[in-house]
Amino acid sequence: MEATITNEVLAGVGKKLRNGYLTGSVPASKVYENYNMNVREVSCFSFIGLSIQDLRLIERETHNPLLRNKVNEQIELHKRNSRRSNDQNKVSLEKLEEFKQNALGIGLRKVLTSMKRIIKRCDDIEANIVLTLLETEFANLTAKRNHSKKQVIYERKRILLEKLSYMLCETNWRYGINYNPGKNASYIIYVYLPDGSQLSWHSSDYNMVYCYPEIECEWDGMPCMTMEKILNYINKTYHIGIKS
Repeated sequence: MEATITNEVLAGVGKKLRNGYLTGSVPASKVYENYNMNVREVSCFSFIGLSIQDLRLIERETHNPLLRNKVNEQIELHKRNSRRSNDQNKVSLEKLEEFKQNALGIGLRKVLTSMKRIIKRCDDIEANIVLTLLETEFANLTAKRNHSKKQVIYERKRILLEKLSYMLCETNWRYGINYNPGKNASYIIYVYLPDGSQLSWHSSDYNMVYCYPEIECEWDGMPCMTMEKILNYINKTYHIGIKS
């Protein structure tokens, strides 16, 4: 005698199969077989790199109700992350305008120029890294504006992150890529300054997994602070701008 199918199992198979079992035309063994197949599909499914458009397409086309439920959860998570990102972007853009005028008391462009002069004099790898960090975050913040050059600036950010990886491998700095970004991106790249300050950038570029080693760490919970951390380190290390 076949075991009774639970409501959980019935909810995890398609409508046609469920109705067939309830009317007696489909055996319990077939329902279990389909349910277990659906469970395996969900357990093997990866959401890494999927956009909200990808998720909505899967939600419409899948015949697996368990996968559809997971996809709907991811869509809601994507929406929450987008709202949080938009709020943080507003703060970041406000800070960017302040940095342009007053970073270290001299303005962001003068800080960049001063770092380039230091590198020209000594060609130090760590000074080069710090300049690249500064340029990366400048590009990152500038790209958050809605303008025609947005994608071009994000491409510059990608190039700078790739360049950064080559320089970091020549040092003993702690850095790497993590697969738990917490936002609508595939990865988060972490770099720790020598004073222990944590810097981070989100990325959806798959090539970054070849540039950075995997790192196990947790975000420090300090939003919109990357530029300030870099500037503070420059002020302390290279004595640019007003003394802190």
